[in-house]
Amino acid sequence: MNDNKDKNYLSPKYSLIRRFFLNLFIITFLIMIYFYVSDYFGSISTIFLKNSKFFVSISFILLIFVFFSILAGPLPATIAGFFGELIYQFSFYENIRLDWCIIVSLIGLTVSIYKYKPLKYKSWRKLFYTFISLTISAFIISFLIIIFQAILNPIINLNSLLVDYGCKYLVHALLSVVLIIPLLVLIYDRALANKEQHIYNLFLTHHPIYQSDHTFYLKFGRTYIYFCSRCSGVIIGGLIIIFINDVLNRAIGFTIEPEIAVILCIFLPIPGLIDWGTQRLLLRKSTTESRLLTGFIIGIALYYLSFTDKYIIYMFFLIIFYFSVVGIALYIGQKRELKKAEEEEEYKSPKLEEDQFE
Repeated sequence: MNDNKDKNYLSPKYSLIRRFFLNLFIITFLIMIYFYVSDYFGSISTIFLKNSKFFVSISFILLIFVFFSILAGPLPATIAGFFGELIYQFSFYENIRLDWCIIVSLIGLTVSIYKYKPLKYKSWRKLFYTFISLTISAFIISFLIIIFQAILNPIINLNSLLVDYGCKYLVHALLSVVLIIPLLVLIYDRALANKEQHIYNLFLTHHPIYQSDHTFYLKFGRTYIYFCSRCSGVIIGGLIIIFINDVLNRAIGFTIEPEIAVILCIFLPIPGLIDWGTQRLLLRKSTTESRLLTGFIIGIALYYLSFTDKYIIYMFFLIIFYFSVVGIALYIGQKRELKKAEEEEEYKSPKLEEDQFE
């Protein structure tokens, strides 16, 4: 990626849809991390609501959540904190405690206000500022926990409020967040932000570099990793629907009926097939936005395919049908491309002959 021409192709461009899907991916990733780590260790609220004596639990989930919150920024961290805790409670608690959902969202907000930026920690002063901001956040959240519990549980005495709620959170935050997170962020920055690099591999993008507008990139520090737009949409859609179904299954035992899954598998791939097919047939040019969106829908369809085992024969023929359509579109599109190339060549040839004659 040292070639200047390649760098021009890979200059990141702003896209509203890309921004939407990126934030959707970040928020979903944060929620999933929070949920599944909490599933094993307990959530931030568990040690307070369930009287858990397991000291490591809150420290570990705090460490993970705060680290990714700093990288993600205030808005994703706040949203993910609220819904991560809410979804966890919905799945494992008998009653929803919205006060703790708000507290976790405020943790995400307060720790990420001093957001990570590439090369920020070349200055040791900025690292110190991170330490200070995390310390302030720990005291603010500790105070808010005391206030919330005093209002919602007036029967709790002052000593219990201070020791079992405020100080308990403060100790965990100071040990697991304030002392460790600055070091982790520094390592992350040194590893991925020292120099700008673009990782563009045909295996991930499915397109040559001059078609980089067909790709979707993730940025880590100053390291850009490029992926095929439609495949990125498929992965994001698949991950989100897998997570939603897992949560619903844990919480209320929900499973989708095979008949509904079949209907979804029939209709959901159609927008993607139209978007790709019309481009392949040279009828229109697809956009990154449409690729992401249709890929997202296809990802949902692929997941629901696993629920159609009752109708596996029908699904087999459906897949053959869709692949046949793809094959026909590929063949016709190839013929049209060759014809177009020949016409362009014929158009150029007379012009060259005229120039030579003159």
